[in-house]
Amino acid sequence: MSFTVRMARPEDVKQIVPWTTDTFEWGDYVPDRLSAWIDDPNSAVVICVDESATPVAVVHALMLSETEGWLEAARVHPDHKRSGMGSALNHAGVVWARERGARVVRLATEADNDDARRQVESLGYRKTSSWVYARHVIGSTSASPSDPGLRPAPRSDIDAAWMFWSTSELSHVGRGLLAHGWQWRKAMPEDLADAAGAGNFFQSPGGWVVIDESNNGLIQTLWIATTSEEAPRLLIDLIELARGRGVEEMAVKMPNIPWVMEALSRSGGDPREVVVYSLPV
Repeated sequence: MSFTVRMARPEDVKQIVPWTTDTFEWGDYVPDRLSAWIDDPNSAVVICVDESATPVAVVHALMLSETEGWLEAARVHPDHKRSGMGSALNHAGVVWARERGARVVRLATEADNDDARRQVESLGYRKTSSWVYARHVIGSTSASPSDPGLRPAPRSDIDAAWMFWSTSELSHVGRGLLAHGWQWRKAMPEDLADAAGAGNFFQSPGGWVVIDESNNGLIQTLWIATTSEEAPRLLIDLIELARGRGVEEMAVKMPNIPWVMEALSRSGGDPREVVVYSLPV
């Protein structure tokens, strides 16, 4: 079938929402964010339309730094799978990012999504790193916190934390990336400085961590510096921090290392693997 690639318009939203609502068992985030993405001048929503000008495929492209592009929310209408639309949208997103200075474009997919992985690998992407994601439901029962637990880290800790992390197994396996939600980019020392200024940079005897509380009822980790021996202690400290702040859930993302998987499982999480791919442009 023939199709046309173009930028999405506000009036396209009502036609895209119906076939992006139940993509996964838990639903999909696209319907809630689509309008904001289209209105954002710093990102692009690219779509494919069929012969009747109906949107039947979509992808979101954005810049995470001056040189790093990101692609996400690639969706194709169930009736138009294997039509070449996914590849066409990926190409359009890469071109958009390259025109804005990107030297690399990344994307992520769950490790067990074999179809998605085969497609992105056929487009020339290479596996950059493997991560694990675990969500913890925060209950009222204490997790036997360590003493003294997590405390706001002073700015004077930034250099030590950065040097520790940058030479660690976490940095090596994670390829120096920082996980912000479901987007990955290169971590910078300035990230720790910004977090310290916002009160989101913490330390305990178990290590350092940068968190994000922008989603109501959820604490997410963006960056963690710890060791195999201290990871269980740091995770307990994180759970207690979340409990003390009255949040309902905590989401942790860390590079996929056996001791990380073990620590997340022991702390009550259910780790799942996510693969980050990159394409030099």
